[in-house]
Amino acid sequence: MSSALRTTDTNDIYIVHEDVMINIRTATSDDIPLLENMYRKEIEDHTERSQKFAEDLVLRYNTLLAIKDNAVCGSVTWEPRGGLDDGVVEMIGLGVNDAFKRQGIATRLVNEMIEEATQFYSVKGYLLRVVLLFMEQSNETARKFYSANRFKEMAVVQSLYPNDDASIWTRNL
Repeated sequence: MSSALRTTDTNDIYIVHEDVMINIRTATSDDIPLLENMYRKEIEDHTERSQKFAEDLVLRYNTLLAIKDNAVCGSVTWEPRGGLDDGVVEMIGLGVNDAFKRQGIATRLVNEMIEEATQFYSVKGYLLRVVLLFMEQSNETARKFYSANRFKEMAVVQSLYPNDDASIWTRNL
């Protein structure tokens, strides 16, 4: 069974699962090489795309990383949508490397992302109300995951992806 421990002097969360210690923290520019390496190993061995991917996650969006032994084992990326009074964030990406799947890391990343986004709105005097995401409609693994994590499928956008329709999912807070 997984358990989370929060340190008193940082925002890091440590996940203990079958003797695996995972640190979840905000991505920084120091993480760009780690993200590039993860992209080349897990997605495709393409230098230019790995650089763009890593820079986007760190410099353009809000990204949390799950780190073990100085390697990225998962990430979640989000950004606010609309005005602050709308209280909406879009979860742009969520992924866990194959070796770390089925250990609760994705759920922990989503929960920590919601906590971070809630704090983002709170310090500005607003409330986070809705988390929104798009996913490939035929992705049954994602469908089961999001359903289990209190998201609801709201709509379908035909042909949004090159080879699939998109499902829009939301979680009201």
